[in-house]
Amino acid sequence: MAKSDNRKRGEKPEPPRWSNEVIGIVLICAGLLAFLSVISYTPKDLNDIGFLEGFASKRGAAEQTHNFIGRIGAVLGFAQAALFGAGGYIVPLALIWLGVVKLVFDGRLWPRIIIGFTVLALSGAAFWQVWRNLDTVDLTTHAGGLLGWLLGGKVFLPLLNQTGSLIVLLTVHVIAVILLTGQPPVKFLKGCHILMLRQIAKFRERREAGEMQAAKVDLRNSERNMEREQRRKERESGKTAAVAATAAAAANPQQELGLRETPKPQIFDASQRKTESPKPGDKPFERKPKAEGHLSLSTAGFENYDLPGFDLLDPDTGEEAPEANRDELFATQRIIVETLRAFGIEVTPGDITRGPTITRYEIYPSTGLRVSRISQLEADLARATCAERINILAPIPGKDTVGIELANSQKVSVPLRELLQDPEFRSAKKKIPLALGKDVYGKTVIGDLAAMPHLLVAGATGSGKSVCINSIIASMLFKFGPDELRFIMVDPKVVEMQMYNKLPHLVVPVVTDPKKVVAALKWVVNEMEKRYRVFAKTGVRNFDAFNQRVRPEKVEPVEEEAPPWNADNEVSMEEIESIALALESGELGGEAEEDELPIEEDKIPDRYPYIVVLIDELADLMQTAPADVEMCIARIAQKARAAGIHLIIATQTPRADVVTGIIKANIPCRIAFQVSSALDSRVILDTKGADKLVGKGDMLYLPPGSAKLERSQGAFVSDEEVERLVMHCAAQASPNFESDIVRSINSGGGDEDDEEEVSAADEDLIMKCIDVARQEQKCSTSLLQRRLRLGYTRAARMVDILEARGVVGPGDGAKPREVYLK
Repeated sequence: MAKSDNRKRGEKPEPPRWSNEVIGIVLICAGLLAFLSVISYTPKDLNDIGFLEGFASKRGAAEQTHNFIGRIGAVLGFAQAALFGAGGYIVPLALIWLGVVKLVFDGRLWPRIIIGFTVLALSGAAFWQVWRNLDTVDLTTHAGGLLGWLLGGKVFLPLLNQTGSLIVLLTVHVIAVILLTGQPPVKFLKGCHILMLRQIAKFRERREAGEMQAAKVDLRNSERNMEREQRRKERESGKTAAVAATAAAAANPQQELGLRETPKPQIFDASQRKTESPKPGDKPFERKPKAEGHLSLSTAGFENYDLPGFDLLDPDTGEEAPEANRDELFATQRIIVETLRAFGIEVTPGDITRGPTITRYEIYPSTGLRVSRISQLEADLARATCAERINILAPIPGKDTVGIELANSQKVSVPLRELLQDPEFRSAKKKIPLALGKDVYGKTVIGDLAAMPHLLVAGATGSGKSVCINSIIASMLFKFGPDELRFIMVDPKVVEMQMYNKLPHLVVPVVTDPKKVVAALKWVVNEMEKRYRVFAKTGVRNFDAFNQRVRPEKVEPVEEEAPPWNADNEVSMEEIESIALALESGELGGEAEEDELPIEEDKIPDRYPYIVVLIDELADLMQTAPADVEMCIARIAQKARAAGIHLIIATQTPRADVVTGIIKANIPCRIAFQVSSALDSRVILDTKGADKLVGKGDMLYLPPGSAKLERSQGAFVSDEEVERLVMHCAAQASPNFESDIVRSINSGGGDEDDEEEVSAADEDLIMKCIDVARQEQKCSTSLLQRRLRLGYTRAARMVDILEARGVVGPGDGAKPREVYLK
């Protein structure tokens, strides 16, 4: 492919690798021959060469050839000296460098390097000619040779004289060195300086470590001497040697204990993706046909609903994570072990696991070592490893090692499609599977909302919380149709969930007004109570048992004869009085609430759908109506599991006044993304750790029924993928909002109907308050307290009701309210 691309661009194909090696070896060999020839050259060796005897000098009869390469070396040395003079020594060195460039660096010799080589040789020859201040050719002086005489003697000396010529030629010579080597001399010197400083620093560290080790040895020897002296005194005083040994071990239990025998460290690279190419029409789940029957929440009419497939998600076009560099990982592990050893902590290296976001280095502490000592060196380990973020697990839950987690320089995203293709997501054991992410060991993290049964998600802005909520919603849309699962979405921020308004799964449109949220939650509570009454009537215990119950055969209703009700069958006064007493006691309904009416047989649905309530920002709701919101959330979280109603709450400000103790106690399953402080981490997780996350989907997951935190990289789903998924669902069916529920929520949150329900007793009290206000022509809480002997809370409530009914005006500080009635 590379060759064809080069031909298309009009470039010459690159030579094969073996040709560069051959050329490099040949150039190095030629350079060595030329170098040995010129350094051992003497004119006496030219006596044996006929055509060069005129340039030879006399030698003795018994004197042998001096040149290392023999006659050929003498010719090569003469050629270099004749052409370049003293600059001839540069030519072989340059040839050797050209060979290194081809052999080691696989570089090209044209044009920069060849130009640099030519300019270097010519400027060197001219420099030596000008330095000797010669304007003639003298091969015996080894000045500049023929080329040096032409450039230096005939060009530079007449134009610039000796001083100017030396300056110009020296500058050209330095530039030629840069062209030839590609290394600026100043930068090269700085690099050498930095390298030297590093070596000096390492030497000092080794020397300090040696001194510290020697001091430890001296201290150990002195302690042993003191122990021996103590034991001798104890023996003299009648104490046994066993007591002395026990005391010595209690004084320092770690001195005589060595390192543990551990298996050979291994590297596990869990950052690589496992996404498979989906087949056309491939889906995570296939929709099963449902039996016809009455369904609650208007879920009828979705028999032809088609579940979405993988084609709605983007293909994996992202760059694969580079494979783990074993040498680099082992080097970092060595730094960790040496840093701990410098502080007197002996450990043995363990396995290395490279995940999508972090790399976990495991170490085995020596026997008797307190792991808290390793945790105290977190800042020192971060300095030694130059890590962006570091987290120490002392120990790793479920293992006998200590984990040191460092953030990867290149993070890898976990696409949602990879998690949906995992067999665990399609497992029948997961009733409501949620694709959450991938842990540091490369294992997919798939949660089950039915087992949680509620979820609390927290994280700062930009940490990946909203993407996590989108992936959770997408996971449920891939499995459930509108007749199997319904959503109630609460979005006080107005911007996060507006794209879901077209979903046919919604019970009501996305609730954005915080005043209407309490009404929506109260409806969920009423729906939960209604389901439990249906369960009790049908003799089942929970949601699954109700939907899987054996249905009785349908029997056509038989028309009953009308009771004899005529003038001859009159009702006695005693029967009328008994009916009136029953109405007053509430046995026959009377003033019973609508949801407490007896359930008729034909009102029992064939099956119920799941209801998932999603609250995107809890902090806004807790500022509007904290008591009502907390009460509704607590009731849903305590009782709704068996009714098939589940709650997912998200917040970006996990403060104690937002995530209260009642909410935390009833929602044990939590996900924490990066937060700003350890205090926020303790609020959401009851422990620190979330403040050490690196963001962009890095999260801590607390599974249901477990106290072990799992560090994972959250699933990534883009806004475009979510929009395609919503459009697919909307194309199958239009939203079928429950009109009575929408009316109830709007009436509970509207400005015109904010008045609370008032009982008959309260109506009498309100009339008395109106009389007091009309008589005094002013109204205040303290006035009603004095005149009607009310408590502060009830009097304040009466004032609010009077304001809502237009009897009194709004409050103005401590001043009494204006009365509108005369």
